[in-house]
Amino acid sequence: MFNEIVLDAIRNRESKLARLKDANHDSIIVEAKSRWMAYEPVLQDCVSAGIDSSWNKRSLQGFDLYAIAAVAVTSTNEILAKEWENDIGGGGSARAEQLESKAMEMESLVAQKAQSSGRADIVCIDGSLVSRLVRSTPDSALKTARKYGDAVFISKTSDSRSQFGAMGARAGDIYYYRHATLQAGFSMPEEVQSRGGPVHEIYMRLRDGMPILRVEMIKQNNNNSFVASEQEIKNLMNHLRYHSVSGYPYCLKLAHKNCKISNEDIDRLASIYSLQNEQGARDALNE
Repeated sequence: MFNEIVLDAIRNRESKLARLKDANHDSIIVEAKSRWMAYEPVLQDCVSAGIDSSWNKRSLQGFDLYAIAAVAVTSTNEILAKEWENDIGGGGSARAEQLESKAMEMESLVAQKAQSSGRADIVCIDGSLVSRLVRSTPDSALKTARKYGDAVFISKTSDSRSQFGAMGARAGDIYYYRHATLQAGFSMPEEVQSRGGPVHEIYMRLRDGMPILRVEMIKQNNNNSFVASEQEIKNLMNHLRYHSVSGYPYCLKLAHKNCKISNEDIDRLASIYSLQNEQGARDALNE
């Protein structure tokens, strides 16, 4: 079956790619260029900490074996803070949304510890704050956002259309910035409303020709809003560039590596609990 899918992709490659180039494609690219500020970051000695979380579970006969982990680690692979949990739950106590919520809580806790340690000049979170808060109530979202302090959120991919959606964009904003220029630099800050309050959304490239990053900046003050100045963004880029690999903060690569919970890890837990021989829902498919 997959051979037919591959042949279809080859035969219709150009027509399918052409769908990305909507009627306003060229005008959006022009607009993206006008919002881009070229800047070559100056390496600034710093200690950067990356934060990531992970969860995984195995559904068995009416119960779930799960594990959650979150870590804050520097670019020199020094662990500043870590949290973890593993358990066996039943009656829907380990649903995906519950595990995601617990992982986010752990993430915010290690972010607090990393910032209060005084050993990190900048704290980076892998992913988007806005997407994390989509399913939260306004009150809980605001509390969650405040727990992260002044950490910055960094995404390698994004489907946000907050900047070019009004122009009829079909692809995410990050796509148009990527095709607008290959220069290092950043986009003008755009205030995005999230359930946790306003967030400044910035697209940046740390080195010429490297991938675009989507950065969300928050600042804790009385009205939960601030203006990200040009100098503040440049300082952020200087810090991020110092320990970056292929245009991406190395501390975030290490955070992902340190906290990832694989299927093999769950298998090891199942063995410890003597559950490795319990049949799961996918055993009939030999998967």
